[in-house]
Amino acid sequence: MATLTTTATRPSLFGGVVIIGGTIIGAGMFSLPVVMSGAWFFWSLAALVFTWFCMLHSGLMILEANLNYRIGSSFDTITKDLLGKGWNLVNGVSIAFVLYILTYAYISASGSILHHTFSEMSLNVPARAAGFGFALLVAFIVWLSTKAVSRMTAIVLGAKVITFFLTFGSLLGHVQPTTLFNVAEQNASYMPYLLMTLPFCLASFGYHGNVPSLMKYYGKRSAHNR
Repeated sequence: MATLTTTATRPSLFGGVVIIGGTIIGAGMFSLPVVMSGAWFFWSLAALVFTWFCMLHSGLMILEANLNYRIGSSFDTITKDLLGKGWNLVNGVSIAFVLYILTYAYISASGSILHHTFSEMSLNVPARAAGFGFALLVAFIVWLSTKAVSRMTAIVLGAKVITFFLTFGSLLGHVQPTTLFNVAEQNASYMPYLLMTLPFCLASFGYHGNVPSLMKYYGKRSAHNR
């Protein structure tokens, strides 16, 4: 009698990439050109490179800490073990506050967008009901599996990139170097704008909350997690 052997498929690297990319690329990322307009091109580019460096290495540090604990360990477990009791409460409140604000912002914005979309289709759907339905749909996908989340994120992320280039791609032919580098203004002070931009950039590049979840998805394969 023949025996059937099954091999567990390992999660693909692409799935983790789109989850991280989908976490970073959002409303905050797309609003950076407006927020960074006062710093102009050169200093805005410098702020982006600095932010990328800080967020990449801080994420790698969190990963290194996670690799020394069992799979599924949370920020609370790691913080309590490394910094002691009390600091885990501070860390937990901080993370909960940031994630709550982000969740509220996206649910509110999605409700408004869906309400406007349904209105164009002559359907009267309240913004609160639309936002609640959207939150339930996303929660259901998260409940299904991490693979389902990566598939959904890949679709949404692809739509974001295509929409972005369709909207702003035609502007590339109208770029003027004298305007881009603000040559006309002498002795311009960019530091105040740069200091105001950095916190916004750091928040927009945030993805660190996904690190423990990716540990559960990939296991302790540090190469894939990196």
